[in-house]
Amino acid sequence: MYERILLTLDSSRLAEKAIPHAAALAKAFQARLCLLSVVPVISDVGAAGGPAMAVAWEAQVDNIEEYLTGVQQALKLQDVDAEVELRRGNVTEEVLLFSQKFDADLIVMSTHGRSGLGRWVYGSVADRVLRHAEMPVLLVRVSEDDDEQD
Repeated sequence: MYERILLTLDSSRLAEKAIPHAAALAKAFQARLCLLSVVPVISDVGAAGGPAMAVAWEAQVDNIEEYLTGVQQALKLQDVDAEVELRRGNVTEEVLLFSQKFDADLIVMSTHGRSGLGRWVYGSVADRVLRHAEMPVLLVRVSEDDDEQD
């Protein structure tokens, strides 16, 4: 049923709640698993925040790459092979574009559990992906309380 599973991660503990679900599905279906992170692009980094902002942004990219490699290695210990992909741009757009490029049969992501004003202010990547994806989306419901319990 599933041959290619895309798991979105942003290095937060809330996003990591989706890892066991994606790993179990990948094992059960012997599917390819891809770990995707999207780093938002800062428009005109030099003009917006000067060289210090550009350096901080590049450091964030390096941290995400290391994070994805660490998750990939942890999954390998569980006999789950995963590839990693790091994209830059609008998070929702990049998830949707890469899901097509990867030819994903399923997108797995956490909801991050925002509600009320937080959801209105920040929007919901999960909601937008769910509405616009051309393949099934598995949303792992988590709340900000789940992050405090870790």
